[in-house]
Parts: sequence; C-alpha cells; structure tokens
Amino acid sequence: MTNTGRGERIGTAERSARHILVLDSALLIVIVVAVHVTFLLKGGQGQFPLWSLMIAWLAAFVTLVAGVIARRVSDLTLRLLALLAVALYWMTLVTFPAAVPVEGIDRIPWTLSATGAAAAAALVAGGRALGWATVIAGTTAGMVFRTLYGGLDLDGVVNDLQALLTGALICVIGGHMLAVGRGLDGEAASAAVSATRESAESGRLAARTKAATLVHDEVLATLVLASTDLPIPRERLAAQARTAVSTVTSLADGQAHEPVMLRAALAEEARLHCVSFSVRGESTPASGATFAQTHEGLIGAMRQALRNSIQHAPDAARSVVLIYTDSEIRVEISDDGPGFDPGRINDDRLGIRQSIVGRMDRLPGGSADIDSAPGRGTVIRLRVTVAPEPEIGLPDNRVSLRAGVTVLTYIYVATQAACALLAAILIPGSWPLQLAMLATALGAAEILRAAPHRVPSLGRTAVVVSLAGGGLIAGVIASHSLYGMAFSYGTMWFAVGAAFLLVSLALRGRSGVALVGTAVIVAVLVTAGVLGGAPAVQIVQVGVRPVVLVGLAVALLLVVDRMQRRITLLHREALVSAQKQSWTLAARSELTGRVAELARTVIPLLRRIGSGTEPTDVERSEYASCEGDLRDGLRAGLLARDPLRTVVAAARERGVDVLLLDDNGGFVDDAVIAPILAWMAGLIGAAETRAVGRLLPAGRAAQATLTVDGTQTEFTGARVTAAQAQPPAGTGRRRR
Repeated sequence: MTNTGRGERIGTAERSARHILVLDSALLIVIVVAVHVTFLLKGGQGQFPLWSLMIAWLAAFVTLVAGVIARRVSDLTLRLLALLAVALYWMTLVTFPAAVPVEGIDRIPWTLSATGAAAAAALVAGGRALGWATVIAGTTAGMVFRTLYGGLDLDGVVNDLQALLTGALICVIGGHMLAVGRGLDGEAASAAVSATRESAESGRLAARTKAATLVHDEVLATLVLASTDLPIPRERLAAQARTAVSTVTSLADGQAHEPVMLRAALAEEARLHCVSFSVRGESTPASGATFAQTHEGLIGAMRQALRNSIQHAPDAARSVVLIYTDSEIRVEISDDGPGFDPGRINDDRLGIRQSIVGRMDRLPGGSADIDSAPGRGTVIRLRVTVAPEPEIGLPDNRVSLRAGVTVLTYIYVATQAACALLAAILIPGSWPLQLAMLATALGAAEILRAAPHRVPSLGRTAVVVSLAGGGLIAGVIASHSLYGMAFSYGTMWFAVGAAFLLVSLALRGRSGVALVGTAVIVAVLVTAGVLGGAPAVQIVQVGVRPVVLVGLAVALLLVVDRMQRRITLLHREALVSAQKQSWTLAARSELTGRVAELARTVIPLLRRIGSGTEPTDVERSEYASCEGDLRDGLRAGLLARDPLRTVVAAARERGVDVLLLDDNGGFVDDAVIAPILAWMAGLIGAAETRAVGRLLPAGRAAQATLTVDGTQTEFTGARVTAAQAQPPAGTGRRRR
C-alpha cells in the first residue's frame, strides 16, 4: 500500500483502478480532439481569445501527461494532476461566457464536449461525487450555452445528450472499478491481519516444539548421565555437554529461518543415516507453500524415527518415502526389524511420545501413526494436511453496480425520449419514425431488464440484438427513403441508442456479442453515409460515438475482471510473504526467550559437566533435579505449576524419581486443575522412591491418577475445594 500524503492508505487494487481511469481519460481526450479538429480545419467555430484556448488546451495537455506518467508517479501526484485537469475543465465552463465572440458561435468548442474525459479524471481526483457533478455540469453548461450563444440545433443537442450518456457510463463503470479495487484491498488487509496473527502463533508453537525437541535430544540425556554414578567416560560426557551448550546457544540465531526445500532436506537426512530415499507424486502449489514449522517438524520427526530404528533395530533395512497427494504431505519411515507393540510404549519414552508423535501433533494438520508389531517390522507415517492457499475474498459489488446501472437506465430512457421528441419537432412529419425508434429501443431495454439472471440467455440476447440491429437498419432506410433526411448526428440519434443496448449486454456478461453488434452498427452507418452522399468526415464523426461507447464499456469491464484476478494473485503472494515473515519473527522471539531461560538454568550446569571434572553428590542431585524440571516442561503441561512444582522439586532433592504427564491437552480450567495440583502435592510430599502423576484426557471417569511408591490413586472430584482435595480426603480412590 502507498500513502497519499494525508494519512490515507491506498491499496494496490485501488491504485491500479485509478491508473486505468487516467489512461481512459487521456484516450478520450485524443478521440475528442481528433473528431473536433475537423471543425477547426473547416472554420466551423468562432475565433475565441487566446487565454480561453490556452485554458482548454492546458486541460487536455494535463490529462494526457497524467495518462502517460500514471505508473511512474505517486498516487498523490496522480490525483493532483487529475484534479488540475478537472479544475481546468470547470474553468473552461465558468469562463466560457466571457470568451464567446461578439458575432456568436455555430458550434460549442470541443473542450465542452469532453465530458467523458473530464468525468474519468474527476473519478480519480474525487470519486463518484465529483465525477457525477462534472458530467451534470458539462451537460447543463452545453445546453445553456447553445441556447444563449448559438448552436441550438438537432445535431448539437443530440451530441450533448450522447455526451451525457457517455459520461454517465464512465461514472458507473469507473465507480464500480474503484469500488472493486477498494474492496479487494480491504479484503486483503483483513485477511493479512488474521493470517499473520495465526502465523505468528503457529511460529511460536513451532519454536516451543523445536526448543523442547532440542532439550530432549541434546540436554536431557547429558543431565541423566551426569546425575548417575555409573562408570561413564568423563571426556565423552564432557564432549556431549559442550555440544549441547553449542546447540542451545545457537538456537535463536540459526533455527528461525526458512528451511531448504523439503525434498532436498529429507533426502540429505536420509543420506546421513545411510537410508534409501524416494519420492512419489509431485509437489502442488499448496503443498509447496507450507511454512517452516511444517518442514522442520517433518524433518525432525523423521530424524528421531531413524535414530530410534537404528538404536533398536541396528541390522534392519530402512527406507524413507516422501509422498505428495492433493490433500497431504506424507513421510513414511519403515524398517524390517523386530518391531514392537506401540500400545506398550512407556510413559517416559519421550523419543517417540515427544520427538515424533508430540512434534507432529503440534503442527497445523499434523499427525503421526506407528504401525508395528513384534516380528513384522515398523512403519512410522508422518502426515501433514495441505492447507489451501490463502484466499482473498472477492468483494461483492453487484449491489453497487446494479444501482449504477439503474441510474444509467433512467438517463438512457430520458435522453432517448428527448432525442425522439426533438427530432419529431424539428423534422416535420417524421414523428412516426421517431416514435418507432424510441419504442424499439425501450422495448429491447425492457426485455433485457426483465432477464431473470445476470447473464441473459442466448435467446433473450438474440432478441435484444435483433431489435437493436433491425431497428437501426429500418430507421436508416426509412430516414433516407421516406423522409429524405441528411446523414448527421441528429438524424441518426437512434444509432447511439442501439449501441447503448449493446453496452447493457456487455454489463451483463455478453461482451463478445456487444462487440459484434457494434461492428454491425458501424457497417450500417458507413453504408448509409456513403449511399446518402455524406462527407467522409461526417461519416467518421457519426460512427465514432457508438464505437467509443461500446468499446470503452467492454474494455473497462475486461480490465476490471483482469484487475481482480491479477490483484488477487498479488495480494495472495503478499499474504504468503507476510505470513512467513510473521512466523519467522515470532519463532525467533520465542526461541530467543527460551534460550535466555536455558542460559540461566541449564547452560551453567552443562558447562560444568563440559569441564570434565568429577561431580560431587550435591552436583549429581542438582543435575537430576534440573533434568526433572526440564522433563516436566516437556510433558507436565498444566501440572508444572505451584504448589505441585515446589513439592516435586523438594521430593527430587530427597532422591525421589518424579514423573508428571499431562495427557489432557490443556483443556482444563483453573477451577478444576487447582484441587488436582493440591491433591498431588500432598501425596508426592510423602513419597519415598517414585511418583508418577498423570492428568487424564477429557471424558474419563477420573480426571487424574497418581502412583506413589507402587500405590495408584484416582482423582474423581469434578470441582472440589483445595481443602477437600488434601489427603486423606475422599476425592481420591486408592488401590494397590
């Protein structure tokens, strides 16, 4: 988005719409100048003072300059140029009475007929209000000036009415284009806010998962070994501790970036473990747009699965397969080893629970399945559902467009009726022809209006085109053969009426038919002009207006459609970029905080271990306590709170092995968890050797279990007070 300089933010789509309107304004100026220059060459207009001509030509020049440099200047500069062009056009209207020659005029100056060009510039400068005001002012001024100073004939009035119709068409379609652009930008901004918020949360979750995995893979094993009195080679343990320190301290700097391509990363990981790797299917645009947490989750879970396979089935043959489908990305790690029973995985087997299943469960759309049994090998399937590409909803501006078309229809009916009435008055005896032409135009318009769907059926379209084309042909023949009318703007007023019917078809999705119909209209007019002996310049002037009217409408509608698709694509790409940036920043921030916490609590211990000195009993106890705290952080979830946390720490200092497991998933409110914590704290405080506390999944009869020194107790109270939860309260059920 760009800034207009007044604090207003302009989106890409709205800015593109303004570019197009400025270009249309410049094109219309070129057409108006080309048509009216013939009058100047024939001396058909009076001599106006130099200052008046300078204002007119300056207005045209500014419009052309704005069209040429539209894409090279800021939105503020573009709107100022458009405003200057409109101001000069209005100045031409206001100062015209002072510029009229004493001898009067035969024709209104060409600049007063440039209502359409001025309307397009006004839409850019001030929106629909200024656009409609400019159209009304130009048409009214033309009528008044013809009445006061000359040129009030059929050709002149019809020209002004047709200019009104052209200006109104530009206001309707141009206003629709701006509304579409503004709506696209609004939808994109709204989607970006929501998507970046979700992406940031996903980034934080991925960072927590990565930090937890690193703690499990690098830190816990080191602390466990350091806390025992087993005869472990000190140098080997020291080297392991130093590696853990290096990995933890570099976590924030090196792990929040975007990963390499998933296929290449998995292939490299398989190569490092000497495992065969293959790919099935092809990456789709949606699967290719998955973010870093998805890539890292799959890679990390695959790495842990391979480590487990190598540890427990060292002689087995292993393979990794990456599978792309329309709905998911799947990685299958298989071996032909001895296998195991997944249902008998111990609670403390964090390699599977945390680094494989837990890691995948925390990914958006992620899951892990373990297919194994004793004697038939193991297959671990890692799945990530492919999220669809972020969508930018297309704004529904049909109501606004329908209202504009309704206004346009009223103007059409009024202008056609005025043209027919004026022609009937000024061409005596021609009223049957004028009435027939008016009835044909209004009848075709009503048939089109009554269409039940936005896009009229082929049959209804054929009827409308037949009435428009047939009526035009009949009118041309009758005007020449029956009434002997000269070929001019005024006598051919119904040609623009037929062209506007084609515009209505284009507005309702029949642009191709509209263009073909326009070619027919032009052919009929050219033929009529040639057979009637009209000058070539006259034929061009009469034929240009239908071409401009229909061509402009079709072009703008096509541009609106193309703009919607192109800007939607740009917004989608920007949204993906914003999501990735949001994810990366959130992940880096989370990792930085986690590293700071580990630097305060764990790294000093690891560095002490890395020194290679023999630990004292107090130090071993400290290592065990720290290992327990970290393990709680990985699996304890809601149980890692006071007062339970303090009691657990004291129990571990006494040498009690305490394991806390949150299998609920975090869906317990404070009113329920508080008595559970107090209940567990009381029992663990009396433990002598081992305690395992578990928060159970929702839907179970019991909400928690606690096994202390071989005795299991269930917590079944839904909402009890802390006092009631204290042992030996009746909210627990003990059993051996």
